Amino acid sequence: MTVSPTPADSVIHLVGIEDALAATLRGHLEPALKLVSLPSQERLYQAFQEGRRPADTVVLGLALEEPVRVAQRIHAYDKHVPILILSAPARCAQLKRTLMFSPFLGNEVAPWSVAELEELPAAIRDAVDRRRQRSRYLNTIANAQIRLEKLPLLQPEASHYLDQLLDHAPIGVLTVDPAGAILTLNRQALATLGVSERGALGRPLAELFPGPERARLGDLLERSLEAMERLAPEILALGPPGTGSRYLEVTPAPLAYRTGQRGVMLILQDVTDRVASERERERAEEELRLHATVLRAFHEISSAPTLSLEEKLHRLLMLGCEQFGLPIGILSHINGQCFEVLDAVSDHPEYSAGVSKDLEETYCASTVFSGEPVAFEHAASTEWRTHPTYVRHGLEAYIGMRVQVDGGLYGTLCFASQTPRAKPFGSADREILKLMSQWVGGELQRERAEAHMRKLSGALEQTADSVIITDLDRRIEYVNPAFERLTGYTQEEVLGHKTYFLRSGVHDEKFYAELWRTISAGGVFRGVLVNRKKGGELFHEQKTITPLKDAQGCITHYISTGHDITDLVKAEERGRQHQAELAHVARLSTLGEMTSGLAHELNQPLCAITTYAQTCLRILQSGEGQTERIRYGLEQVVRQAELGSEIFRRLRNFARKGNAPRQRVKLSDVIHEVAGFIQSEVRQNQICVSLEIARNLPRVRVDPIQIEQVMLNLVRNGMDAMAGLPEERRRLAIKASRHARRAVRVCIGDGGRGCPAETADRLFEPFYTTKPNGLGIGLGISQSLIEAHGGRLWLEANSEQGATFCFTLPGEEQAHVDESRPSA
Repeated sequence: MTVSPTPADSVIHLVGIEDALAATLRGHLEPALKLVSLPSQERLYQAFQEGRRPADTVVLGLALEEPVRVAQRIHAYDKHVPILILSAPARCAQLKRTLMFSPFLGNEVAPWSVAELEELPAAIRDAVDRRRQRSRYLNTIANAQIRLEKLPLLQPEASHYLDQLLDHAPIGVLTVDPAGAILTLNRQALATLGVSERGALGRPLAELFPGPERARLGDLLERSLEAMERLAPEILALGPPGTGSRYLEVTPAPLAYRTGQRGVMLILQDVTDRVASERERERAEEELRLHATVLRAFHEISSAPTLSLEEKLHRLLMLGCEQFGLPIGILSHINGQCFEVLDAVSDHPEYSAGVSKDLEETYCASTVFSGEPVAFEHAASTEWRTHPTYVRHGLEAYIGMRVQVDGGLYGTLCFASQTPRAKPFGSADREILKLMSQWVGGELQRERAEAHMRKLSGALEQTADSVIITDLDRRIEYVNPAFERLTGYTQEEVLGHKTYFLRSGVHDEKFYAELWRTISAGGVFRGVLVNRKKGGELFHEQKTITPLKDAQGCITHYISTGHDITDLVKAEERGRQHQAELAHVARLSTLGEMTSGLAHELNQPLCAITTYAQTCLRILQSGEGQTERIRYGLEQVVRQAELGSEIFRRLRNFARKGNAPRQRVKLSDVIHEVAGFIQSEVRQNQICVSLEIARNLPRVRVDPIQIEQVMLNLVRNGMDAMAGLPEERRRLAIKASRHARRAVRVCIGDGGRGCPAETADRLFEPFYTTKPNGLGIGLGISQSLIEAHGGRLWLEANSEQGATFCFTLPGEEQAHVDESRPSA
């Protein structure tokens, strides 16, 4: 026989609870109950998945962003676990409504206001008691069923055993004979039906229900006996229709006793609250349907292209008067304590367009301090009867909402009547007024912004500097007349095009890449560009390119301003040429002064050449045939000639400047840049990243952006592979070492699940992916980029403990190139 848990065995899981509150709960509940604080909702799911004994109660704190989803997940494992969701007092009612309509939730989920934390320990105890009591009921029923199977011959009347087994069940259970007379019923059924045992046994069940429901109940019992299977539950009213009526969910199941007698078992559950909620939902839907017409009319007004803003606002006031059933509609502007009527639909002289009055003399004095609409139907029956507006003008009904422009108070949108409103203002009325006020504020803000933009546009049109505005893809959206005069291109010719047509070829791709990196990172570029006009003429432009950002700090456009400095550059170039000529003259002068020293320096190798040459001639003339002496003499002649050539080379270098070698890239800088890019994702996913970079790696000549792209793709693949794994396996290693003689090898390994053997050979195929939302192009592009740099990319290791991808890059060799720049 299963033993129900004792209080000391009861476990309460706390998730998202502050330490101070957890300590307070432990002080009230331990040691009778065991409280366990879990660091995250994933640990809570894990406790249910591992098959451990589930918690008797779960308390979800304010730190959880989606407590309803957590509750749904818990009830997917066990729908009988009581769950308390802590909520701010202002949101408690809304959360209760959300839970009421949320799918996959049992009846054991309830919100709890943080304003009532003193009663929370008692609520937790009650939840634990319900959980233990339910477990005892289920164990009792299960054990009784086993006994019934083992002792069929000793079983007396079925009603006797049902009465004993189900007496303490938390739901109402009763049995009736084919005629509908009550045979047995448990205590919960007695309480639900509101009868005593003596007065219920043998009594027709239909007598306990009102007249209209008796026929439905009889039909339900008849169908259950005919089908001899459990039918779907039906909801019946208990008591006469009205405010105090209750509703029961009745689930019938036929019974066939061994004696041959037949009957029906009925399970009763009180669903009065659920029925009330359903009816409230139906009323809300009906109200929304009634307001749908208003919303359509509002859309027609707001989207009418032929109406001016003033006409739209006036029609909106008329629509509001019709919708709310109030004859006065006002759009006001508030400046300090001055309340000015901008537009109105009204026959009341005090509330017509152009009237100004003290704000405190209007109901709107309270509206401007509320983020929600202020509404009342009958001022005389409320505290509003002492307000100056009611005393002086007798306005009985009012609904108003403040209007905000650019985040500040602009005025109010309100509707009123001198007669009471028969129907209370509903939530849909308030939402429609909020929508109207937000639209009015947005339109007024847009008009203000357009006026401001007209001023800016006039400034841009008339400025002497050329102005270009492009989108994020560098496609031109605007150029001013100064640009047209400078370049010779018209606005129609350049709109929608990138600025490549202005390039002169003077600047290389590295220059433009650096410029693009600067502005795309949010920086400002300032420098001189050599561009080409429509007629082919080159010109120098002092350029400033600035990124434009939205309110969230994201770049949306780029604005470029500049002015022609070609004459200045030419003047500077003439100055530089003059200085170069002076320097050349100075060098020639220095060479003239060095003539005697150079003559002495050159005389030595010339004399040696003469001597060795004459010696070789004498040997040849003597006919002695001393080949080795002749070879030695000629070698010395060559050596002395090379010495003279070296002297002339030094002179030539002195007179003419050489070129510098091209720049190289340190791969460690690229790796650290990638590590910086993923820092935020690493922290968010709790991934441990380690870098192992060997010292003195050969430098490589690469496009850093492309290599960063490859590494980021491999790193993110590794991070995706570790998603959902325990924290100890979420480790990412980036290693860089020397490869072969002058190459570099980079490896990126993760602790994920690895790649299945059947897919490992296809990883680099285009459009092949193992991710549910992947495109299958990342590894293929990465492989192409690495091969374009003369390297190789491959899957190095693969197992259930993780995967490692490696690539190599050739080292940079010293090289000298000529860098010639065309003159302007």
